[in-house]
Parts: sequence; structure tokens; C-alpha cells
Amino acid sequence: MQNIVKEICCIRDAQSDHNNDTGKKFLSIELSLDGFSYCVLDTDRFRYTALESFAFEDVKDPLQLNMLLEEIVKSRKLLTGSYQRISLAYYSQKMTLVPADLFSYADKNLYLDFNTYPAQNFEIRVDKLNNLSAYAVYPFPKALAHKVNFLFPGCRMRHISTCLIENILYMIRYGRLSSQLVLHIQKGHFEILIFDKENLSFFNSYAYQTWDDLFYYLFFVLEQLGMQAEQLDMVMYGEVGIGSEFYKKVKLYFKSFAFGPRNELYRYSESFDDIPHHYYYNLLNLNACG
Repeated sequence: MQNIVKEICCIRDAQSDHNNDTGKKFLSIELSLDGFSYCVLDTDRFRYTALESFAFEDVKDPLQLNMLLEEIVKSRKLLTGSYQRISLAYYSQKMTLVPADLFSYADKNLYLDFNTYPAQNFEIRVDKLNNLSAYAVYPFPKALAHKVNFLFPGCRMRHISTCLIENILYMIRYGRLSSQLVLHIQKGHFEILIFDKENLSFFNSYAYQTWDDLFYYLFFVLEQLGMQAEQLDMVMYGEVGIGSEFYKKVKLYFKSFAFGPRNELYRYSESFDDIPHHYYYNLLNLNACG
């Protein structure tokens, strides 16, 4: 496992007892072929006390992901406790948004058939997006769902993108964020959200390997929508710092560029000061998704 898994972040509140009283806490998890992250929220103080993140290399399929997930859980006592709530967000690029007025559970397979054909070893899952008044339809590996339910009984599973849309849209509508363009960047994939005032007008997720790939997709989208970068205010979330090649380039093209703020609804252990506020946004807001 050491050649495949690399720990990239480990935060623990020294003043919290992470071995006891886990029943009064929430556990949030993000999972993809590119990595695994989790954090713990103390519900008594509404305060995040722990976060750990791992990057995966050359993980090609859900069966391999199953084995890595089980090994990580066995090696971390914090993941084996009893929690008041456990939530997991899974990333796959294949996801379709359907307006609530047009959605029917009976037709969920048909919506996905417009852009992908899931194999028989996938189940079709549906997330309701209350803020967007829409539903997300996406394939979820059956074997992985079984493993998650075994390791985390009662776990609530959602797609990473639906959590992101709901939380960013909430911040836009309640004046906590003001931007026409929001980027969310993680290892191996990134999401583009474009807003017309308080309404989401464009969303898509793209896989990338280099920063040149990311810039290509970003400016292709803007060109197709007839938008000019120098006229746009952009906010970015994700694990990309000010020393990155992306940051050095992107701030030259847009009217304004800023890293997004943390959600003020939560409190954070002093240990979280070691990471920038725009890091792990989706993970730290997973509890806000219904």
C-alpha cells in the first residue's frame, strides 16, 4: 500500500480526545480513484477537530479502491468509532443533472443513457439538490457501495459535485460569496461553476493531468459561452496553493481572482490554521447537504 497511498495532510486537535465519545461526532468522507479524505466534527461545540487526506497513484478500478479503503480504515482508529452521522461523497465524472420539474425516479436510467452507458456492475443513484431544484443521476460501483455499507453502516452517500453545487449556491444566494465564476480543483479533476446573479447557469466536471489541460478546458468553456476572462471575477476552492504554477498564471487573466473563504457556520480547531481556508471546502461542508 505504501507505494500507492501517500499521506498529504494530517490534522488533529491536541485538546480533543479522539478515542472516546465518538458517538457525539459526525464523520465526513470524500472518496475517488485519486484519493481519500476524512474529517471529524464535534457536534457539542460544532467544531472540526480532525482531518486527514491521502493521495492515490495508479488506482484504475473500484475493486482496487475497495482494498485500499479497507486497509486505510483498519489503520486509523478514528475511522472505526461509532458516529452520530457518517456521510460520504464519491467522485465520478459521469453525472447528469435533471430539473426537478422533469425528473421521475422511474426514468433514472434513461437520463444517464444520454451521455454514458454504465456497466452491469454499477447501480444508478440519485441525489436531490434542494437549492438548485434539481436531481443528480450517476453510476455508483455496486462492490464499492457494499464495502462502504460494511465499513460504515448507515452511511449517507452522495456525489461530490452535488455537495459542491448546493454549498456554493447557498453561499452565493446568502451573500457570503460574490463571483461569476467558481473553480473547485482537486487531484485529477476540477469543476467549473458559472453564475448569472444568484442562479447557476453552467456546471461541468473535467479530468485533467496537467495545468495546461485545466486551462484548455476552462477557456474553451468561456469561449463557448461568449464570456471574456478579463471581465470575470473568479473564486477558487481546492488544494492548490499560491506557490503553484496555476496560481501564477490564472491571476493574470481574470478581472479579479481570490481564494474562497471557509464556511463561518462551523468552528475550526487551531490545528486547521496550518492549511489555507480554501482547502478541503467540499469535505468540510458535506454535513450541510441533506
